[in-house]
Amino acid sequence: MYLVIDVGGTYTKYGYYNKEGHCFENGQFETIKTNRMAFYESLEKLVQQNTKGIALSMPGILNAQTGEMLAVTLLPFLNHHNIKEELQERTKLPVSIQNDAKCAALGEMWQGSLQNMSNAFMLVFGSGIGGTIIMNGELVDSPRHKAGEVGCLLAPETLDYSSVYNISKSDSGIALIRDLSQAIGCEPDGQIVFQKLFDHQEARQIFQAFCRRIAMLIYNLDYLFDLDAVSIGGGISAQEILISTIQEEFQKMRDLHQEDDHQPIIQACTFLNGANLLGALHYYLKTIEKN
Repeated sequence: MYLVIDVGGTYTKYGYYNKEGHCFENGQFETIKTNRMAFYESLEKLVQQNTKGIALSMPGILNAQTGEMLAVTLLPFLNHHNIKEELQERTKLPVSIQNDAKCAALGEMWQGSLQNMSNAFMLVFGSGIGGTIIMNGELVDSPRHKAGEVGCLLAPETLDYSSVYNISKSDSGIALIRDLSQAIGCEPDGQIVFQKLFDHQEARQIFQAFCRRIAMLIYNLDYLFDLDAVSIGGGISAQEILISTIQEEFQKMRDLHQEDDHQPIIQACTFLNGANLLGALHYYLKTIEKN
């Protein structure tokens, strides 16, 4: 049995899997954000007697081969630490680590929406925005492991560029739910927000603008990478209205600005919020057990 852990900016999700990708038990808890030792202790508590190894999905820029965390703004106390080595030392178990968006892409390539796709992009909406490029059926990495990190992109707020915003901070899933809940006047709970969304004009406008920005991002990514498909993951990907509105906004742009006849499929990923876990397991099996 394998312990698979997906660390997020708000919650840490975990599950116990066999090598076929079947999950026997899962759960979640609030991500520890105080210090490195407390963070590791929260993961160690999940190890059971028959755990063969640990597959870890993490936000941020990291070297999956060495295990070093290069940059993670959500958990800065982990920066420049070798999480793989440190967790192996503490648990005496083999550990793999991979970026969360890359894990989502791997899970979908293994058993989900990106099977047999040649060129694709994975977008994951959570506390930030994760991105992964797939070219010729393989994940794209780069010497500094930044390729695909669309959440780090900047966009102008004013015409003279005197003010810019970070896409990951302004257009993440958490940010969308926060902005909608403030407009509606309810608690920032995704289920409640989407139930009440179309009863409030201001919230509808915020939602429409969000989907338009994501559609433009996808439009630009398609011309950079000539995509067959874009899969959208994270908690809000379960909301059908999100996917359909992004599709509608993308089609509006295509109708006005298209330069060719091809356009990518835009879809929710098959495993939604669980794609990161499945992909982390797949990465462990490929790199640790080499199956």
